[in-house]
Amino acid sequence: MNRPIKNMSTKINRFLLGILCAAAFACLATGSRAATSTMSFQPNPVDLNDLDHHYSYSWEIGNLNLSNVQITSATLTFSNIANWDSTPNMLFVYLMDTAAHPGVTQFQDHPLDESPIGDIVDHFANGAVIPSLISSSTAITKLFQKSFTTTPTTYTFNFTAAELVTLQNYINNNHDVAFGFDPECHFFNDGITFSMTLTPVPEMASAIPALCLVALATAFEIRRRRRANA
Repeated sequence: MNRPIKNMSTKINRFLLGILCAAAFACLATGSRAATSTMSFQPNPVDLNDLDHHYSYSWEIGNLNLSNVQITSATLTFSNIANWDSTPNMLFVYLMDTAAHPGVTQFQDHPLDESPIGDIVDHFANGAVIPSLISSSTAITKLFQKSFTTTPTTYTFNFTAAELVTLQNYINNNHDVAFGFDPECHFFNDGITFSMTLTPVPEMASAIPALCLVALATAFEIRRRRRANA
């Protein structure tokens, strides 16, 4: 006698469960469609004085807030960069969680009368720039080293997945990040640009109340229909 009612209740339960699943999927789908945004920065001067080989440079970018966003890509671009002559050369570039001074700072690491450059030395690696550009407690990661010809080229360095995690952690440390440049020769260029693509992180906390309301409504509807069919 009660079997038809039980079967109907089972069908109702499955139907309402489907509604609940659809609501949850809609919440997740809405989060996945969240629009990305791009932030771009340039130093001042934009060409870092043509990356003079007599100096090392730090460039700090402050007042960054990455709350509820994830860095999904990042690039460092050198526009029309070229070595000033055909001598051996190397550009060393570092990512740091901060710098000793805001904005752009330069530190003389070669005698001003030295030309062409003598030995190629990474002054960030040997600590020569401490404390003028960074402190001994600065978190620092080497991004790359690269030589260039006398032919201008636009070079873009793309951050790896691991470097994106490091970048996000550095910014979250104190809402700033910095780059270190050691040009071991003189590099003409038309400007340096740092860019980040940011994607909003879906907050489950904002979806839970809606799902709870759906679940509660489902429970009341199941109970009501059971009583109506009893």
